[in-house]
Parts: sequence; structure tokens; C-alpha cells
Amino acid sequence: MRGRASNPLSRQRCLRAAGFTLVELLVVVGIVALLIGILMPVLSRARAQTNRVACLSNIKQLGTAILMYCNDNDGYFPTCAAADDSVAFMPYAEDWVHWQQDRDINDSAIAKYVARGEKLKRLLRCPSDSFEGRKPAPAAVPGQGPYRYSYNLNNSVGLNTRGGWGRTKINQWRSPSRKILLTEQAEDICTSGAWSRNRLTQRHGTGISRGSGTPGTPAGRRIGINVMALFFDGHAESTDEDYARRNLFHGRPDFE
Repeated sequence: MRGRASNPLSRQRCLRAAGFTLVELLVVVGIVALLIGILMPVLSRARAQTNRVACLSNIKQLGTAILMYCNDNDGYFPTCAAADDSVAFMPYAEDWVHWQQDRDINDSAIAKYVARGEKLKRLLRCPSDSFEGRKPAPAAVPGQGPYRYSYNLNNSVGLNTRGGWGRTKINQWRSPSRKILLTEQAEDICTSGAWSRNRLTQRHGTGISRGSGTPGTPAGRRIGINVMALFFDGHAESTDEDYARRNLFHGRPDFE
């Protein structure tokens, strides 16, 4: 018997059922693009929040190590690790972080209290920090390189000066819950382990300054917000540049 002749119309219907028309394909692509557009900001916010949590954890652990160092050294803080400029500052064994390329980070004053090697480096780096464009401090002695970490110690606790130790003791600092010990300086001026009321990072978000009454922070300027800060009493929280520079940096421990 001869087979039944195939029906062209039937074949066409089968092909149409098995695939997408151009219009249907465009609709699917449009829906996918719309979903991506909706999800990307959500994922970006979630990633930023995750990085902030990790950054806060880092600064808390580093702060605990600094306070443990104080406990073992008659209450004295480590030195702030300003860059060696051959004039005012020099490297100290007591620098809280031996960040220079020509020094071993495992010799940092806090290393034995928290971690060594790559683990210590990870703790010193905020996940949102890229370190791109970092430059050595102006007039710095060659060989130190740029500062490739994220956190900076209040330089008032102990400057590594050539004229001798300028270190303070933890019990000298009044109102410890209202004074920043460790924070995140703005990347373009982050050239050492020290912080001196300078601008703070914008990597965790930005806002508009209300004016802090200090030089460099006029009203209307874009500032960093959600900046991580560790306080003298050991607690850590996020702050913004206006409030930090106006209320939380103190050059003298006896100020309330």
C-alpha cells in the first residue's frame, strides 16, 4: 500500500507549534530585559549592603586587636603609621600596620592579636575598596609605595614622629563612645595608616553636606555616608562625613 501523502498545511501548523514566531521572540526578549532592569538595582543594593556588613566586621576586629595591644602595653596605643618623609615622620616598630612595600605586614603591632599574611590583608581591606589610582604620600621616602588598605587610625593616639613618641594611653581619652579611633579616609588622600580629620570615603554611598563648620566641608558639597567607624570604647557603627568631622574627631584626649 502507498503511504498517505503528507498534508502541507498540517506540517506548517506543526512547525509553528514547535517554535516561536518573531513577535513572540521579541516579547520574550523584552520581558527578560525588563526583569534584568528591575533586578539589577536590587542586586546592586544587596551587594552594597553585604559589603558594608563585611566592612563593619573588619573594622570591629581591627579595633579589638588595637585595644588588646593597649591592654598588653601599659595602656599605650600603637603609633598611627604615617608615611616616612625623612623630615617629620619615620617608621616605628609600634606602627599599628606595617603597610609599606619595604616592610613585613606580619610585623604590624596588631598582627599577633588578629591575623597574619593574607588573612590580615583581607581584614585591612573593605570589599568595596578598589585601590585604583592610589599614590604614595607627597614627599614620601621612596620604597614605601602607596597605601593599599582601607582603614586609618586617628593620628592623635600616637604620631610616629622623629622627635620621639607622641603616644597616648587609652585611659586618657574622655567620652570614648563619642570619639573615632579607626575609620575610612577618602581614597584620593589615603596615603598612610593615619587619619587626621580628613575627608571620608564615598564608596558606601554619598549625600550632600549640611555644612559642618570645619574647613573643607561647606554646605552643598558631596560627602561620604555610611562610613564605618570604630570608637575608643570598642563599638563600631556607620557615620557620615559631616558628623564625623564636626563631632567625632578629637585632637586632644582630654576634650569631652
